[in-house]
Amino acid sequence: MKFSASQTIDGLVIVGDKGTDKIVGALDVIREFDPVRYKRLLRDVRQVLVTVLPASVAQWAETSQACELDERYLVSETTTPERVASTIVHEATHARLMRCGIGYEEKLRDRVERVCLRREIAFAARLPAGTDTARRVEATFQAMPDFSDRAMSERYLDGLRDALLYLNMPAWLVGLTLSYRRWRHRRRFARHQAA
Repeated sequence: MKFSASQTIDGLVIVGDKGTDKIVGALDVIREFDPVRYKRLLRDVRQVLVTVLPASVAQWAETSQACELDERYLVSETTTPERVASTIVHEATHARLMRCGIGYEEKLRDRVERVCLRREIAFAARLPAGTDTARRVEATFQAMPDFSDRAMSERYLDGLRDALLYLNMPAWLVGLTLSYRRWRHRRRFARHQAA
């Protein structure tokens, strides 16, 4: 991140080399169609980072107060500024909940994700007709994935190979890394079952 380009919009730092035009467009969409949410977002989120994420298109990073967005998601031709805006709203809701003292422990995770999706749905309802955002979020809400530690760890491992190859890691090293990670994953959950 240190060597990536950055820009600041209304005090929000955007860091990344690819896809930042869609982030800027997304912030314009939020500002125009939901100004109250936009002001809240500026209070809750310090930065938006473009990175490569193995398990999702976005995540909230509490330690850096950052909404992290996957570069592959941003550069995809099917990803519109409206979709990015919806994603940022979701992650900013995580930030808001954390500020209110609501964590992301396994027992709360399903409920927290439902709250974040409901905020996305409410935001999408404000957008002009014709955007696919509301339908996409509703479909996600209806088919909620498992948010247990085990399921999230498995999704991470499933996406890690593609993420590492995208970052040009040699295939032999990707294989070695995945073998090690899967071994640690099995050990971790074997210990949990024994306890």
